Amino acid sequence: MVFEPENFIVEELPLYQPSGHGTHTYFAIRKYNLTTIEAINQIARVLQINSRNIGYAGLKDKRAITTQVLSVEGISPQKVLQIELPRIEVLWADRHDHKLRVGHLRGNRFEITLRGVSSNALVAVRDKMARLETEGVPNRFGAQRFGNKQDSHLIGKALLQEDLEVVFEYLLDDENVRINNIAKRVEKEKKEGALDTAVASIPHRLRKLYLSAYQAFLFNCIVEKRSLNLGKLYDGDVAIKHSNGAPFLVENAQIEQLRADTFEISPSGPIFGYKMRQPTGMVQEMELELLATEGVKPTAFRRVAGIRLPGTRRPLRMKMELDQVVSINSGLRLCFSLPAGSYATVVLEEIKSHLVD
Repeated sequence: MVFEPENFIVEELPLYQPSGHGTHTYFAIRKYNLTTIEAINQIARVLQINSRNIGYAGLKDKRAITTQVLSVEGISPQKVLQIELPRIEVLWADRHDHKLRVGHLRGNRFEITLRGVSSNALVAVRDKMARLETEGVPNRFGAQRFGNKQDSHLIGKALLQEDLEVVFEYLLDDENVRINNIAKRVEKEKKEGALDTAVASIPHRLRKLYLSAYQAFLFNCIVEKRSLNLGKLYDGDVAIKHSNGAPFLVENAQIEQLRADTFEISPSGPIFGYKMRQPTGMVQEMELELLATEGVKPTAFRRVAGIRLPGTRRPLRMKMELDQVVSINSGLRLCFSLPAGSYATVVLEEIKSHLVD
């Protein structure tokens, strides 16, 4: 689905409020049709600082109106409030003791307007959203995780398999890579036969992005395999407590299922890595079978293209807080909140079949 910015409104839900004192300034911005990185770069130019000195808790969609908190050290709230940019509005600024880090957010609230949808679909969509609130939303990664051409994970897989020719084939066909002159450096090293140096010339951020995209793809595969009941526990599962993210091994699924039924815990899937907590029994067999099918060894995640992949576990489902589903003149409006790291686009995928009369 493609949205006009005014039909996709996102408000970041902070993990904490600024203390009112300290050397860092926290400030909220509302941006229009800009990525978080684009907004940060523009703000950094105005403040005449390096963009790396601006902290953020999470990346927000481009084709949207989004509100989020940023931080900067050594610049007063008064100066930040003076920032004037065409598609960025500074809402407030206050001091805090430390830099804002990725993950320092509770979640996001969404207000999404679906245009061209008949009001006859209201009941079906409302019922589906209510079921998702009760049963949980599949916690798979959204399409935006896999790049504009939906092939980032394929580059990550090729890196893991050390199939460098495939890496270069995908990479040199990427318009963004060509625009940023990365392709020229890669081509130069490749022609000289220094394949490892050619890989190393790919910026660290990009290499990590490709590898994390492949980890996300593998997680989505497990979600699909268990999609009939994402809240069902098995002996050997690694369950995760939603209150604090703590993982634990399920030894008696029948007993622990009571906690899953009340959404206190959920089974998890793999973000494969060398430190990832391993399940046991049939759950482990399922995950190892996936890697075997992909032709990837579990040990391959230790160090890839100069990057270590420790891995983690991710809940198979996420808790959605539903505010409202209402009919408007030209369609439907959905208002709901999701925890950090979850994708609103996945919610929309779940209701897609209910948008017809």
